[in-house]
Amino acid sequence: MHEFTNLDKLQGKLSNEPGALIPGIFKTFSDLISTFSPSAVPGRIAEYLPGLMACPDLLTPEQRSLKGLDYEKHEVFLCPNDGFSVLAVVWPAGIYSPIHDHKTWCTFGVLEGEIRETIYEETQSASCDACAVSSTNHLAGSITHMTIDESNIHCMHNPGEVPAVTIHIYGGNFKKIGANVNKIYATHT
Repeated sequence: MHEFTNLDKLQGKLSNEPGALIPGIFKTFSDLISTFSPSAVPGRIAEYLPGLMACPDLLTPEQRSLKGLDYEKHEVFLCPNDGFSVLAVVWPAGIYSPIHDHKTWCTFGVLEGEIRETIYEETQSASCDACAVSSTNHLAGSITHMTIDESNIHCMHNPGEVPAVTIHIYGGNFKKIGANVNKIYATHT
């Protein structure tokens, strides 16, 4: 988990008007993307994500809702120059994502509940094409990130009995990129 250390510095750049923190953080994300290499951006954004997650008006009730049995993605913010997308993902109790990797970098934090992330490595086995190498339980307030210049194969799972909510910042415009998944991996069951 990353401790948020830049909130005071960030608030100094913003007006004291209510609600000014959220657009200020999005401007900071854009500045980070234009300043740092794509491999450094997710870690830099991770430093600011706790401040964004602490904003009580970050999500509407609709962005925290589930309409079905699958996980749901809700747009929070789309950068006007396509530099990044902010999504809220609501995970029903017990659900798993497919084992997958991403086209772009990602930084995510757990806003509510718990998410178990299992990391995989690609294999050339006849019975599977990815094997689990580690697993981490991310509790509310946890922040993590992945780059595209190293393996980013993972699976997300809500092991809890109540829905979980995560905030994801992806490189690029998610509406143009689509699912942001390079490949769905098969494993031995």
